[in-house]
This record gives sequence, structure tokens and C-alpha cells, in this order.
Amino acid sequence: MSKTRYRPPIEPSPGMQRKIETMVQGLERVGTVERILETPPAAPGIALEKVRVRTLDHDGKTYRKIVREYNRTRPEFLAALARNPTTRALALLAVGKEGVSMMERGQVPRRKWEEAIDRDGALRDRTTLFQVQAILPRGVRKTAQEAERRPDLWNCHHVVQKSVAQLDGRSANDPSNLVVISTFTSGNNRENAHHFLHATILHPQLHLPPGSVTDAYIPRPLFPFYPPTRKAFANVGEVQRELQHLDPKAELPPSWQRRLVAFSRAAGKLPYEVPSEYRDAIRSYQNIYYRSENRDPEREQEARKGAAAAGARLARQFLPAGARVDGKTLPIGHAPKISLPILPDSGKLEAGSLHPNSAVARSHRTQNGPAHDR
Repeated sequence: MSKTRYRPPIEPSPGMQRKIETMVQGLERVGTVERILETPPAAPGIALEKVRVRTLDHDGKTYRKIVREYNRTRPEFLAALARNPTTRALALLAVGKEGVSMMERGQVPRRKWEEAIDRDGALRDRTTLFQVQAILPRGVRKTAQEAERRPDLWNCHHVVQKSVAQLDGRSANDPSNLVVISTFTSGNNRENAHHFLHATILHPQLHLPPGSVTDAYIPRPLFPFYPPTRKAFANVGEVQRELQHLDPKAELPPSWQRRLVAFSRAAGKLPYEVPSEYRDAIRSYQNIYYRSENRDPEREQEARKGAAAAGARLARQFLPAGARVDGKTLPIGHAPKISLPILPDSGKLEAGSLHPNSAVARSHRTQNGPAHDR
């Protein structure tokens, strides 16, 4: 029997812990209870942040260096989230005790193996589901799509994508630009908040020719974990009891307890589910990466173009007049069908200090090539 190598807990550096504290303070400033209550059930706890960016060359030095920095620092970032008292308590409520244990070792949390959403949307025990499928004749078994065969994980999501450079020089890999988000592909992407944001808001805006400069409306989760809870809380007392059950030693400031109650009210129903009308666009976006034929550069660009077109109609439902969607600017008279609060310039999260020689601090001075929206 093969043995899984044990990963010891990571000790986050004082510098990373300070960045986590700065991130928490920034979220406390922008993620007020009032603002969370303004968010719609289709995207609860999400605000828009207007950011001036320029696309990067996916094969260029700047992008590759950003990816290397991200891969190097991500384990420490996760461990620091598990260390900070506030984000640790929020992690317990979002990803559970097993998820926090994985984060301490620098790993992204994995959804519990015992729990699965079947194709009909019912929540079932994975073992039972496997046994039922195993006894069916091979000819009548449903073949899962590539996305649905992947494990259900949380992932570190770049709020402002790492495939673009912020013209103010902010780092894509600063904790203020990272969110631990659900990427659950099972159940027809029912709880895949990660690819929902990419497919319906980000990709339609940022699929642009090489080196394009644009003002993008970036969807920013107002919590360090998204969604912050799969269980609805009617009041702070319920938050306290749930946290006490998970870890009697965990402490969450009352202001964050109120934010979780506000999120529950904004969502209306939990666990949060991506509206069904958006899931075709999610699959179009996933095809860029999951279909082997799209490894060919020309086929990949065709897939990106198709995903941008599929998501554009949905992006118009969320974005305000003046936003650029699939290469076209929304007219002055445009009014979004689903209104998301827009953060004022004074309300943006502040990143930690930028090193003058970091990849992103220099990227706005670099010549860039084709856009890759990851």
C-alpha cells in the first residue's frame, strides 16, 4: 500500500503575517455590513473594483515570474491565514477543521470525500454514490465531463488576474489580491464560484489584443474566503455556537460575526449556488483549459474567443455603463440588470509595500504580448 508523504506545518514569516493583518484591515474597511447587504443573491458578498490594467504575454518573462512567485509564496500565504486568529476562525467556518489543517501545511483545502453533489443536484454520500454507479450496466452509466472528474478543491484566486498588470504597480501576489475560493466542478459547477467570476465577469472584459490598456471592473469578494460559509446564520449567536462546535478556542471579532449574518441575508439561500443560467458560460470557459485539443495555440485562441462571447451577455447583466465587454464599451444609458456595489477609489484595499524589483512592480513598464485570462 502506498503511503502519502506527510507535510509538516509551515511557519509563516513575520512579514507574511503582517501582510495578512493588512489584508484583514482592508477587508474590514471595504466590506461593511451595509455594503454586503447591498449585494444580490446571484453574487452575494461581491463588489466591483475599477482597476486600470494592461494585458501580459502569457509566454513572457513578466508573467512567468509572477507565476513562479505565486507558486513559491502560496504555501506560506495559506499557512499565515491559518495562523492569524481572525482568518483562522473564518477558515474554520468556510473550509472546516480538515481544511484548516491542510492550510497549516501549505495546501489548498479539499472538499470532504464523504460529501458529493450528484448530477441531479442531490447531496449524497460519495461511497453510496460510487456503489450505485458500480452496479449499473456500463452502457447506461453517465460519462462525467472532464471538469466533473476533477477533485472539488478550494483555490487561491487572484482578484485582479495575474495575466494583467495593474498600472499602479500593485503586486498580483500580495495577500490583498488573493482569496481562497470554491472551485467545485462536480454537480455541473453548482458551487463553482471561482469559474463563475472568471467566465461571466472577468474573461469577457480582459480577452483583449496584446498590450491592451483598459479600465476593468474587477469582482472583489468582501471576505478572505468565498463563499465565507455554506451554512446560513440568522444571528451572531448562531455564528458563535457553530464556531464553538468547530474549535472552542477560536475567536472571531463581533464585526466579522455580523458580516457573516449579513452575507446569509444577502444570499437568501445557502449553500450558495451559481445560478443555472450561468453554467453554460462556465463550461465554455473551462473548455479553454480542460479540452486537450485546445493545447494547440490556434485552437486555444478560438476557445478563448468563444468563451468571451458566451460570457459577454452575462457580463452586461452585472457591469455598469462604460465597462468594456468583449471589446465593446457599454453605452451611457446602459443599466445593469443585477447591480453590484462599486468600491470608491478611496475604498480600495491597500496592498503591502511593493518591492521595487518585484515582477509586478516592473510589469507596467514591460512590453507585453497576447492576453491569457487565468
